[in-house]
Amino acid sequence: MAPHLILLGGFLGAGKTTLALTSAQKLISRGFCVGLITNDQGSELVDTALLRQAPLAVAEVGGGCFCCRYPDLLKALDEMVCQVSPDVIFAEAVGSCTDILSTVIRPLLAQRASTYHIAPLTVAYDPLRNIERFSGEVHYLFRQQLHEAEVLVLTKQDVPAAAETRESFQVLAERYGVDKIFPLSAVTGEGVDAWLDFALTSTTGAAKRLDVDYATYAAGEAALGWLNAVGELTSNQKFSPCNWATHFLHMMDNALSAYNAPIAHLKIYFRTENNESYKASLTESGGPVRWDSKSTGQNASRLTFVFNARVQSSPVLLENVVRHVFAELSPFPEFAYKFTRFECFHPSAPQPTHRM
Repeated sequence: MAPHLILLGGFLGAGKTTLALTSAQKLISRGFCVGLITNDQGSELVDTALLRQAPLAVAEVGGGCFCCRYPDLLKALDEMVCQVSPDVIFAEAVGSCTDILSTVIRPLLAQRASTYHIAPLTVAYDPLRNIERFSGEVHYLFRQQLHEAEVLVLTKQDVPAAAETRESFQVLAERYGVDKIFPLSAVTGEGVDAWLDFALTSTTGAAKRLDVDYATYAAGEAALGWLNAVGELTSNQKFSPCNWATHFLHMMDNALSAYNAPIAHLKIYFRTENNESYKASLTESGGPVRWDSKSTGQNASRLTFVFNARVQSSPVLLENVVRHVFAELSPFPEFAYKFTRFECFHPSAPQPTHRM
């Protein structure tokens, strides 16, 4: 039987990966075999590292969004089907991507309609996101993502402020032209089953056709600094990894705020010498640190880490802030750290393989 393919879109930090992981765990408990494909402009993703700890097949399409790396997406899908025969595949688009219906879903319908049951495009919307902090071009990108949604999920409903500020379904339906809206919390799991049941019993109509200004779209992506770093941190005495990560993210937030550089998301994943794993994120300037994965909290003397930052800033500024915060938080000789991989850049202009 052809697997169900569920594409997830939405802005950076909206909770797409947490939703995909929680959904996968729920489906695995139902007896499904599940795969997940992550996507990014670069490589070495926190989300991929986290997901590989779960009992599901994981692939990564890097170097550009699904629309620009469409052959790579097809290859990842086909290889996953051949290797593990999944019942359900989640494909999580990079958080700066839009126009997915035209550049991904309609081409898939034309080329793989008999291979996959393609669910309606789901877009994650964080009610707490203050998009007004970002430039007009980033704001445009964010709104385009919501306008192309066939299904809208309102994330982070475990946070009281998110539920309290939630706009009425009628307002959202009229504003974005979407009929199916699901409030949910990927952290607690509340509301996720209702969305999954709909996604697994529905197919995309791919009827929405948006007039996307690709110059503004490109400017929105180019306004964001993209940083991916992999490395190792050691100490001559035991320390709390949770405290270190919390201080690191707050110090990053404070330093970036001083430059008026709003955060789209900061994510860090790390493992200790005791093989304990952690994943923490900060998805809003001035926001709280949230934990998607947290072990017993034993002290450690060595971490291997993956860190991703998506910030409205120049790559030079972002790199300087990261290096400064590492040096301030982990001073020599008490600590020693090294980066084994470090990339910082602006995404290039989107050039879709197909646009239908």
